[in-house]
Amino acid sequence: MKTKIGQSLLTSAFLAACVLNVQADTPQEKLLTSAGAEVSDASGIGLSVEFHLTHRSLIDSDLAVVEGMDNITLLNLKGTRITGDGLQHLSKLTGLRVLHLEKTKVDDEGMRHISVLSNLQYLNIFGTKVTDDAIPHLIKLQNLRVLYTWQTRITKDGAARLQRAIPGLKVVRGIDLDKIALDFPVPDEERPPTKELTFISADNISDAPKSGNGDNIEVFFENQSKRKIKIYWVGYGGELKLYGELAPGGKRTQNSYAKNTWLITDTADQAIGYFICSPERAKAIIPDQN
Repeated sequence: MKTKIGQSLLTSAFLAACVLNVQADTPQEKLLTSAGAEVSDASGIGLSVEFHLTHRSLIDSDLAVVEGMDNITLLNLKGTRITGDGLQHLSKLTGLRVLHLEKTKVDDEGMRHISVLSNLQYLNIFGTKVTDDAIPHLIKLQNLRVLYTWQTRITKDGAARLQRAIPGLKVVRGIDLDKIALDFPVPDEERPPTKELTFISADNISDAPKSGNGDNIEVFFENQSKRKIKIYWVGYGGELKLYGELAPGGKRTQNSYAKNTWLITDTADQAIGYFICSPERAKAIIPDQN
């Protein structure tokens, strides 16, 4: 079950993220592409600019290429080498709505630089050096609806303070997949996906590998067997967490991440098999093995 966020974020983030990559036509797009960005055109919305797959070596000075581009609506800097100082180049991105900074070296000073982004609705600072000292800066982002703070130094009290100060804000501090909003929610008409994950039969729970980490996706479980089954998420340390049960013919839409492992057992916790998520939304069909 996905967390509900503002309709404007549903629309803008999805359109900005899911449009097809296009050949760079404008001087602006050519400049971004030459700098190593993956650029998508969201007609009537703006540009989606992503460095996390193509240019992980991106450093602070490289961000000068986006400075002042007010038609960028999504910017993904996940896993790059930028620091808080580099975020000063984003202060004039007035159209920015979605910003990924997870697993970078950004800090409290970086939050000060982006505190002027009044249209920002989604911010991911997972695995950064941000602390409670950044809260006065983050409070200025009054249109923010989703903030990921997992593995930062923002405390539980700090998160509560932010939620009191910003109406409608959801602060995600942990890894409960049922409580995490998709980065780019999709409209009902896009469901179900056509891609199908491979079901890997297993006799033992230990056969299912630990989850890896990747981009946020959805999995559509469907139980085509004749028995009730359990769905377990296999954690990054190998721990198991029960997310639900499915009767024969039952279906479940589950938030997840690429490279996550989902273990399927019977009601007595005997392993049946598992799925490993792909980078795309996909079906996970539990077959009838009888």
